Amino acid sequence: MERINVVILAEETQYKVKIKNKIVSEDIAIVGYSDFKEESKLKIEGYFPDVLICALDRNDIDNDFYSFISGIKETTTGCAVIIVTDSVNVDLVNTAAQLGIRQVLSFDVEPQEFTDKIIEVNTLEQKLLGQLKIEKRVRSKVYAFYGTKGGCGTSSIVSNTAIALANHGKKVIVLDFDLQHGDINLLLDLDSKDTIVELARDPEGISIEKVNTSVALHPTGFSVLCAPKSPEYGEYVTADHIRKIVENVRPYFEYILIDLGCDYADTTLAALEVCDEIELIVNLNISSLKGMKDILNIFHTLRVIEKANFIVNKNRSSLIKIADFENLIQKKAYTTIVADRNACTNAMNSGNPIVSSAPRSATAKDLNRFVDILIEDKDNISK
Repeated sequence: MERINVVILAEETQYKVKIKNKIVSEDIAIVGYSDFKEESKLKIEGYFPDVLICALDRNDIDNDFYSFISGIKETTTGCAVIIVTDSVNVDLVNTAAQLGIRQVLSFDVEPQEFTDKIIEVNTLEQKLLGQLKIEKRVRSKVYAFYGTKGGCGTSSIVSNTAIALANHGKKVIVLDFDLQHGDINLLLDLDSKDTIVELARDPEGISIEKVNTSVALHPTGFSVLCAPKSPEYGEYVTADHIRKIVENVRPYFEYILIDLGCDYADTTLAALEVCDEIELIVNLNISSLKGMKDILNIFHTLRVIEKANFIVNKNRSSLIKIADFENLIQKKAYTTIVADRNACTNAMNSGNPIVSSAPRSATAKDLNRFVDILIEDKDNISK
């Protein structure tokens, strides 16, 4: 059975908890929570839900609610909607059915029955999609790349990952959120007229249309939102801007790669909170391992530690062994990348990342293997 991705909509926290506790199958995953505000539609769409569960009082089910749900259904192809409320009657069931809402349930329904209904409505929705020959959309995934210290290769890994994904035909955007020292544009030999600063300062606000006019396009087909051209301009970008940018690009790109500085600024912490996965880049040297200890404490405080994967960017001459590193953190490295110093230096100086400039190098092979892992993991989650 394919995993069913569920988003819970409720204004009251108690309702969100009630619904969560009624789901008793490991094949059903809650991928997000939201509310019924108009500005939440884009966020909901970005979760690519299979089933949308709306939990609210009967008195709150009015024309505004129905209008909201109708708007959601127009933009989330293949998403079944369930209403859960305190009072169910024939009029409510009939009205809901006319709007394509698959099920109306009471808060009193037992967990197993509730779980069975989710599976039932999703099966029906997917069957209808198949009959109409409509392809199910794939949920996007946001990866934040974070280094234990400056110069550990984070931006290089991001740029190479983007090219390798694009070579696989994936729709990719790179967001350079290293607001003080971002240099993805240099590594990719890109010259962008606009940066994240112009986007953040736009008086009309952030939208996907504004993002598309602000990005630079790499020859392989992926988009890049560049960092400020000068460090002082980074002050114009806030944590709220970071959240809104990610929220706006989610529905339109399969892979969203965020390049972060190795700081603890509000903007960096916001990116770590909204991403789906953190790729923590570690060098096998004492200073990098020392910095990792502080980072892990921060991750625990932010409650994002479970999202973190450890990527070892390893020099051939390193005296510290990967096994020693894994014993230290009590976790296996997600992948290792051997740094070919000469090939990497040439790639950086030429603005042509190593997967393109030296595809037969050990570094390029490791990077391509890393991308294969990302694609396989994402495909497995979508199933």
